[in-house]
Amino acid sequence: MAEDKTAVAEETNEETKPEQTVKVEEAGPALKRLSIELPESRIKEKIESTYVQLRDDAVLPGFRRGRAPRRLLEKRFAPTIGKDIKGQLISESYTQAIEDEGLEVIGEPDVKDFDKIEVPEKGSLKYVVEVEIAPEVKLPAYDKIKVNKTVKEISDADVDKEIDTYRERFGKPSTVEDGKSKEGDYLFTDVTVLAGKDAKDDADTLHDAPDTYVLVPGKTSEYKGHVAGIVVEDLGKLLKGKQAEDVESISMTGPAGHENEKIKGQPITVKITVKKIERIEPAPVEDLPAMMGVESVDDLKSRVRQMIEQRHEQNQRADMHKQVADYLAENVDLELPKGVTGRQTARVLQRQQMELAYRGVPEDEIAQQIAEAREGSEEEAIRQLKMFFILDQASKDLDVQVNENEINGRIAMMAQQQGRRPEKMRQEMHKQGQIEQLYLQVREQKVMDQIIEQATVTEVKASGDDKPAAKKKSPAKKKTTKKKAD
Repeated sequence: MAEDKTAVAEETNEETKPEQTVKVEEAGPALKRLSIELPESRIKEKIESTYVQLRDDAVLPGFRRGRAPRRLLEKRFAPTIGKDIKGQLISESYTQAIEDEGLEVIGEPDVKDFDKIEVPEKGSLKYVVEVEIAPEVKLPAYDKIKVNKTVKEISDADVDKEIDTYRERFGKPSTVEDGKSKEGDYLFTDVTVLAGKDAKDDADTLHDAPDTYVLVPGKTSEYKGHVAGIVVEDLGKLLKGKQAEDVESISMTGPAGHENEKIKGQPITVKITVKKIERIEPAPVEDLPAMMGVESVDDLKSRVRQMIEQRHEQNQRADMHKQVADYLAENVDLELPKGVTGRQTARVLQRQQMELAYRGVPEDEIAQQIAEAREGSEEEAIRQLKMFFILDQASKDLDVQVNENEINGRIAMMAQQQGRRPEKMRQEMHKQGQIEQLYLQVREQKVMDQIIEQATVTEVKASGDDKPAAKKKSPAKKKTTKKKAD
């Protein structure tokens, strides 16, 4: 049902709002159609002010600045002025309409038949614009949510396994001369993604990644690996036994969730040209304490245990957040704007990458998981987008705020996990436009934590852990929970 409103000029501290008429209609899921009409008086006022400004600035032969006659200005600049005035009127009136109607716009406005709109010499200016808005979200009661909290005792074997990972990380690479690649080797390559099945060199290049290291995955990862952010099944089998100057061309279908529309779900060929093979020689355990900034191997083990416990707490928290997200996604109904899903894919991947870095996941594993995420279906992208709107509404309901110290603290923790300097990481994130995504990530995690405080939580032991699980507990409903636990 259409709603007809006329914005009457109201007095503000300094100026009045220009007059205009706005009619708002539903145009689809989370989509509004605005029919905007500007009166002749507003158009003439804009034209007059534009020509006054032009007269003051324009320099014409035979006239001093500010002295050129109006008719000459109109004859000389009318075509350009008309386009400028149209753009200004539409931009200003659209912004005013959005503010007056209280619409939370999430996409770019779609002005219908923009090229056909003309500023009339007489009468009003009418145009139609469609905008995607944040969908209405109705959240369930948080105390209805049930969450399992996984507890785990860190063993000596866990510590030894982690130390082996550091030995690999701090190991020295050596070039394999006149040899063939093995599982776990790194191939220094040039990677090119070409358009089409079994494409040749003359095909369109969709992505070019020179001087790229590619891991030869082994049996533990089922030989699955990634090249240029694209998961390749049996990559380890394809690259095992390669030598310098060998070329491997892999014909496949691009990931369903890839950001590049020319790769997304399209037939592509991944061409890998091997330049050299590098093999990592693990660093001796005795060398790790100095590299890690501790005094002895015992100190190293103590620190590693602490880091594993910290990572488990982060993984535990992430798992609880996922359970809450699953519940909300299943129990909240909302209609999404159709045009937003594709634009959100890159942001979803970026946020997932930061989340993995925060949890201390090694860079190689992060790259693998992000590549696998691109394989996800469109339904998963829609789910992620749905969760954005749900948690955005929850943050408003719970009045969750994020300050600068929390952002800096998160960056410092991510930098520590990756062995980097916090200030340098912040500079890189700011340059890549990731600070806003980090803000949203921190806010959503705080929202999840507040929801969990009201949920019913049960402690359970981790798989393979012999430590007894704790009883069910819920800070919000102690009496009810105790009865259930009994």
